[in-house]
Amino acid sequence: MVSYDVLARNMGLPSLPWIVDMTEYALPLATLLVAPWLARQGGHIKIDLVAMVFPKGVLRRLDRVTNCICAVVCVVLAWFSVGVILESRDTGALVIKNIVFEEWWVYVPLPLCFALLAIEFLRLAFGSKAGAGANQE
Repeated sequence: MVSYDVLARNMGLPSLPWIVDMTEYALPLATLLVAPWLARQGGHIKIDLVAMVFPKGVLRRLDRVTNCICAVVCVVLAWFSVGVILESRDTGALVIKNIVFEEWWVYVPLPLCFALLAIEFLRLAFGSKAGAGANQE
């Protein structure tokens, strides 16, 4: 969509004004939607320096604690995002740009994505490979 918009503007063709708005919402959404899969694949950022400093036993416990902390943060974010959705819906807030829609739709993916992330972090913390550096190289 962005490529078409740039090409259309440079060639003097009619541009679609809603493309910028849709891209503005699609980019963070794409990042958020891929986060649970990325956690499952062990693709999140790790600090290799920590792995070089601590013994394996400490690293396993640290990995478990870190995954538990991440799960708690994700549960809190999921909980608060439900509140944001309900408040936005109750107030009738609108997004008014080139496209007009109810604001709460922007927040709908948040509870699902953060809940999936929490489940994944709990799986990493307490699953069959828990604390074994399952998501380390």
